[in-house]
Amino acid sequence: MAGRIRDEDVATVRERTDIVKLVSGYLTLKKAGHDSFVGLCPFHTEKTSSFSVSPAKGLFYCFGCGKGGDAIAFLREVEHLEFAEAVEGLAKEAGITLRYEGDTPAERRAASRRQGLHRANEVAFELYHEMLLQGREGEDAWR
Repeated sequence: MAGRIRDEDVATVRERTDIVKLVSGYLTLKKAGHDSFVGLCPFHTEKTSSFSVSPAKGLFYCFGCGKGGDAIAFLREVEHLEFAEAVEGLAKEAGITLRYEGDTPAERRAASRRQGLHRANEVAFELYHEMLLQGREGEDAWR
Protein backbone atom coordinates (compact mmCIF):
# COMPACT_ATOMS: atom_id res chain seq x y z
CA MET A 1 0.00 0.00 0.00
CA ALA A 2 1.29 3.47 -0.86
CA GLY A 3 2.17 5.92 1.87
CA ARG A 4 0.05 8.80 2.91
CA ILE A 5 0.62 12.32 1.68
CA ARG A 6 1.83 14.40 4.61
CA ASP A 7 -0.90 16.51 6.19
CA GLU A 8 1.16 19.70 5.96
CA ASP A 9 1.57 19.13 2.21
CA VAL A 10 -2.19 18.66 1.79
CA ALA A 11 -2.71 21.91 3.72
CA THR A 12 -0.22 23.68 1.43
CA VAL A 13 -2.07 22.42 -1.65
CA ARG A 14 -5.36 23.76 -0.22
CA GLU A 15 -3.79 27.14 0.56
CA ARG A 16 -2.13 27.59 -2.83
CA THR A 17 -5.01 26.42 -5.00
CA ASP A 18 -7.12 29.22 -6.44
CA ILE A 19 -10.57 27.63 -6.21
CA VAL A 20 -12.14 30.22 -8.54
CA LYS A 21 -9.56 29.45 -11.23
CA LEU A 22 -10.02 25.70 -10.73
CA VAL A 23 -13.83 25.80 -10.89
CA SER A 24 -13.76 28.25 -13.82
CA GLY A 25 -12.00 25.54 -15.81
CA TYR A 26 -15.24 23.52 -15.64
CA LEU A 27 -18.02 26.12 -15.62
CA THR A 28 -18.68 29.82 -16.08
CA LEU A 29 -18.66 31.80 -12.85
CA LYS A 30 -20.05 35.29 -12.36
CA LYS A 31 -19.13 37.67 -9.54
CA ALA A 32 -21.95 37.95 -7.00
CA GLY A 33 -20.82 40.05 -4.05
CA HIS A 34 -17.46 40.87 -2.53
CA ASP A 35 -16.50 37.23 -1.81
CA SER A 36 -18.78 35.13 -3.95
CA PHE A 37 -19.03 33.75 -7.44
CA VAL A 38 -22.01 31.84 -8.80
CA GLY A 39 -22.68 29.51 -11.70
CA LEU A 40 -24.62 26.48 -12.88
CA CYS A 41 -23.76 23.39 -10.86
CA PRO A 42 -21.71 20.80 -12.76
CA PHE A 43 -23.11 17.98 -10.61
CA HIS A 44 -26.79 18.22 -11.51
CA THR A 45 -29.00 19.79 -14.18
CA GLU A 46 -30.33 23.23 -13.38
CA LYS A 47 -31.48 26.38 -15.14
CA THR A 48 -30.65 28.97 -12.49
CA SER A 49 -27.35 29.36 -10.68
CA SER A 50 -27.31 27.64 -7.31
CA PHE A 51 -23.58 26.86 -7.25
CA SER A 52 -21.51 29.28 -5.16
CA VAL A 53 -17.73 29.67 -4.71
CA SER A 54 -16.07 31.66 -1.92
CA PRO A 55 -12.43 32.47 -2.74
CA ALA A 56 -11.67 33.83 0.74
CA LYS A 57 -12.84 30.60 2.38
CA GLY A 58 -11.60 28.40 -0.47
CA LEU A 59 -14.94 26.58 -0.58
CA PHE A 60 -17.78 25.77 -2.95
CA TYR A 61 -21.39 24.84 -2.23
CA CYS A 62 -24.43 24.02 -4.33
CA PHE A 63 -27.73 25.04 -2.78
CA GLY A 64 -29.53 22.76 -5.26
CA CYS A 65 -27.86 19.38 -4.70
CA GLY A 66 -25.99 20.06 -1.45
CA LYS A 67 -22.50 19.21 -2.69
CA GLY A 68 -19.75 21.31 -1.23
CA GLY A 69 -16.19 21.40 -0.01
CA ASP A 70 -12.74 22.65 -0.89
CA ALA A 71 -10.74 22.54 -4.12
CA ILE A 72 -9.70 18.93 -3.50
CA ALA A 73 -13.32 17.85 -3.02
CA PHE A 74 -14.37 19.71 -6.16
CA LEU A 75 -11.69 18.09 -8.32
CA ARG A 76 -12.44 14.65 -6.86
CA GLU A 77 -16.14 15.00 -7.62
CA VAL A 78 -15.90 16.53 -11.08
CA GLU A 79 -13.11 14.22 -12.32
CA HIS A 80 -14.11 11.12 -10.29
CA LEU A 81 -10.70 10.89 -8.61
CA GLU A 82 -9.40 9.36 -5.42
CA PHE A 83 -8.20 11.80 -2.74
CA ALA A 84 -4.49 11.26 -3.46
CA GLU A 85 -5.00 11.66 -7.22
CA ALA A 86 -6.75 15.01 -6.70
CA VAL A 87 -4.08 16.26 -4.29
CA GLU A 88 -1.30 15.14 -6.64
CA GLY A 89 -2.94 16.88 -9.61
CA LEU A 90 -3.41 20.16 -7.75
CA ALA A 91 0.12 19.96 -6.32
CA LYS A 92 1.57 19.51 -9.79
CA GLU A 93 -0.42 22.51 -11.05
CA ALA A 94 0.85 24.64 -8.12
CA GLY A 95 4.45 23.40 -8.38
CA ILE A 96 4.37 21.73 -4.96
CA THR A 97 6.52 18.67 -4.31
CA LEU A 98 4.59 16.24 -2.16
CA ARG A 99 6.18 14.13 0.57
CA TYR A 100 4.81 10.73 1.48
CA GLU A 101 4.90 8.87 4.77
CA GLY A 102 5.87 5.23 4.90
CA ASP A 103 6.42 4.29 1.27
CA THR A 104 9.24 3.60 -1.12
CA PRO A 105 9.56 4.73 -4.74
CA ALA A 106 8.67 1.19 -5.86
CA GLU A 107 5.50 1.26 -3.73
CA ARG A 108 4.54 4.65 -5.22
CA ARG A 109 5.02 3.30 -8.77
CA ALA A 110 2.90 0.24 -7.96
CA ALA A 111 0.19 2.43 -6.44
CA SER A 112 0.25 4.72 -9.48
CA ARG A 113 -0.13 1.71 -11.77
CA ARG A 114 -3.07 0.44 -9.67
CA GLN A 115 -4.71 3.87 -9.79
CA GLY A 116 -4.32 3.92 -13.58
CA LEU A 117 -5.92 0.49 -13.88
CA HIS A 118 -8.78 1.51 -11.59
CA ARG A 119 -9.37 4.63 -13.68
CA ALA A 120 -9.27 2.59 -16.93
CA ASN A 121 -11.88 0.23 -15.47
CA GLU A 122 -14.07 3.18 -14.49
CA VAL A 123 -13.87 4.64 -18.00
CA ALA A 124 -14.68 1.25 -19.56
CA PHE A 125 -17.63 0.85 -17.20
CA GLU A 126 -18.96 4.30 -18.12
CA LEU A 127 -18.61 3.55 -21.84
CA TYR A 128 -20.38 0.20 -21.69
CA HIS A 129 -23.05 1.54 -19.34
CA GLU A 130 -23.77 4.37 -21.77
CA MET A 131 -23.84 1.94 -24.72
CA LEU A 132 -26.22 -0.38 -22.86
CA LEU A 133 -28.63 2.38 -21.86
CA GLN A 134 -28.56 4.64 -24.91
CA GLY A 135 -26.73 2.90 -27.74
CA ARG A 136 -28.04 0.78 -30.53
CA GLU A 137 -25.82 -1.99 -29.21
CA GLY A 138 -27.89 -2.27 -26.01
CA GLU A 139 -31.29 -2.67 -27.68
CA ASP A 140 -30.99 -6.46 -27.96
CA ALA A 141 -30.05 -6.72 -24.29
CA TRP A 142 -33.25 -4.90 -23.30
CA ARG A 143 -35.55 -7.20 -25.31
